[in-house]
Amino acid sequence: MESTYIPDAARHFDSLPNAARIDIATVIAVTGLSRASIYRHIQNGWFPKPMKLGRHHNSGNMWSVGEIRQVLDGKWAACE
Repeated sequence: MESTYIPDAARHFDSLPNAARIDIATVIAVTGLSRASIYRHIQNGWFPKPMKLGRHHNSGNMWSVGEIRQVLDGKWAACE
């Protein structure tokens, strides 16, 4: 039987505050979307843009738990 890695943040997603930040692996785990689909949806305005944390080029992109919850609830609307 194959073991699938599930990030801790995905396991505890329901208990995270809306202000928490999650990485791409967690977004993939909770939405069921592929990385390519997520970035395609960002380009189309159907998915929130990640926030760049840190000033270095290798700093990770992070998403707001609250925005991802809106996506999951079908309530995401890009308001910019």
